[in-house]
Amino acid sequence: MSPKKSPQNRVVLTAILVSAALAASFAMSLAANQRERYWITLNPISAGSELRAGDIGYASASLGAAQSGYMTGSSNPTGSIALRRIPAGELVHRSAITQSPIALTHSELSLSVRAVDIPSDVSVGELVTMYHLHDAQNGEEEEPLQRILGGVFVTSIDRKSANFGSDVALTVSINREYIEEVLSATTSGRIVIVRSRG
Repeated sequence: MSPKKSPQNRVVLTAILVSAALAASFAMSLAANQRERYWITLNPISAGSELRAGDIGYASASLGAAQSGYMTGSSNPTGSIALRRIPAGELVHRSAITQSPIALTHSELSLSVRAVDIPSDVSVGELVTMYHLHDAQNGEEEEPLQRILGGVFVTSIDRKSANFGSDVALTVSINREYIEEVLSATTSGRIVIVRSRG
């Protein structure tokens, strides 16, 4: 015949089981909510451009199983090259960047564009198309509008300068192969900016 358990033993056993359940629940909750610092883009980054210190920062996040591949605070992506367009506010993933200098294909180019030749709501991070419009003067024959380059990434735009004149200061990131072509288009006529769709 088995000995009877005393009520005191049952209370102790119940207290131990409840404590163990609470501790396990707390440990699982703590593990699930474990936050870590990850690198995040502060500004939009163009494909083929270098990630500079001012373009990236830290954000705390709890990614759990999805954390694989994201750059944690222990690494530093500064100086890496973007393999694709990265919008502002995106966690930096290893698949989106490279250390290979061959991928550095784009450079920033500053242009002065007439305020009427750029949509008023174009913003940083958008893709635009650039056209060359030759202004006919002194009875010259009109030349047709010429498309210079599409998929041009806007890195900065300063409309304040238009308050003192008719120009907007625009900085774009373009493939180095086309810099000469774009600059030569600025020597005569006007650069017209059209928002790219799709």
